[in-house]
Amino acid sequence: MKTEFYGNIFLLFRLKEIILRCNILNVYVDESGDLGFSKKSTKFFIVAYIASDSSSILRTKMKRILKKLHNKKKYHFSRNELKFSRMSTYCRKLVLEKLCPSDLDIGVVAVEKKHVKKELREDLTILYNWLLVHHIMSALLPRMEARQKINIVFDKSLPKRRIIAFNKYLRDKVSYLSYRDGSDLALDCIYSEHIDSEIEPCLQAADAVAGAYFQKYERGDSQFVDIIEDKISSFTYLWRK
Repeated sequence: MKTEFYGNIFLLFRLKEIILRCNILNVYVDESGDLGFSKKSTKFFIVAYIASDSSSILRTKMKRILKKLHNKKKYHFSRNELKFSRMSTYCRKLVLEKLCPSDLDIGVVAVEKKHVKKELREDLTILYNWLLVHHIMSALLPRMEARQKINIVFDKSLPKRRIIAFNKYLRDKVSYLSYRDGSDLALDCIYSEHIDSEIEPCLQAADAVAGAYFQKYERGDSQFVDIIEDKISSFTYLWRK
């Protein structure tokens, strides 16, 4: 009887864990290009996000793609992550084609840097934070359900002090947007993580989308965007003249 009792308790905890996990929207954010303004800097800066209610499916798919490319010797065995900038045209197209059937919410922000205002150029931290948070949360908040949790995962590129400040900016921005739009998203429903993309395949998927759009706007090569364009639910171009 005692074994059965503890077994039922364990099942209840597992059920609760599954329910909580199912009510979390995971968002993976990556970028392509740089935010410098020198002659050597890129002309465009791209931010891409992928939102998913079932990250495990996407994570498994990306791992299988990497394994397939390794086995076919299309991608060097020493490379443990799918990095768009290091991939051949064949690999890039394969990754994007595999993303298309997935149930994902994909968004892109393309920044034509020559139109960035002078005051923003002088404070790149503010510009970076705004580009990675404002438009993404503006697109996602309307689709959030009451009390649904959101976990935003960024590629770990900032030092610890910048991460702390960035996370505070994220919460402040969400609070403002929720108030502005009449949303009831509570701050205790917002989580953020900064993870090395090598250990999070879902970030590699976001990198592929960002890389595709970078190729289009920076290089004038739209063959990769043509594959994924129909899957894009939110696109913002900054700043048009």
